Amino acid sequence: MIKEIVLNTSTLLLIINFLCYFYRRKNHKLPAKILTWYLLIMLIIQLSTTVMASYKINNLFFSHYYFISQFFLLSLFFRSIFDANKIIKLIDTLIIVVLSSICVYYLIYPQKYFEFNNFEIALTSIPLIIYCFLFIVKNLEQPNKKYFYIVSGLLIYIVGSTLLFSTGNIKLFSPIKKVVWLMNAILHIIFQSFIFIEWYKHFRK
Repeated sequence: MIKEIVLNTSTLLLIINFLCYFYRRKNHKLPAKILTWYLLIMLIIQLSTTVMASYKINNLFFSHYYFISQFFLLSLFFRSIFDANKIIKLIDTLIIVVLSSICVYYLIYPQKYFEFNNFEIALTSIPLIIYCFLFIVKNLEQPNKKYFYIVSGLLIYIVGSTLLFSTGNIKLFSPIKKVVWLMNAILHIIFQSFIFIEWYKHFRK
């Protein structure tokens, strides 16, 4: 019962956030437009995996699309909100290196496509954590807090979900795995709440 409530709340918040950002998309600047695309892709993946799970269909391969698309779109998001050339060049380099590394990895280990890949999780999550820290340190004392809520929520979610998803291939007892997925859903609710606060503070009007 609790699991269903948490998962439904997570999905509902994702839908609300997408609709909020999508509604005024023509007035948004590039960072918000990228965020809107991110919310759309995440919503498609979440709805797809939910439907497949309801029919007892293996949906683990969706985790690859989730992590790769999250890394790529959020890297573009950070690229658009940083103004330092060194950081922008770092992001460009990491995009190429990470995506190339993942392609090579699956060419060598195609069987990993149907299970959680800790290498992929770390490779796509660590750069996002670095971007979050750089942004927060750079803007901590700035009066303009635009995107600060999104980045703060993302940092909480990425750090927590990376640790939780890294247990995906560990043969844990079923109750423990349920707790892991429940905690991840709670972290996702926190992240989506921060995204909504960002919209309310800076994009509502």
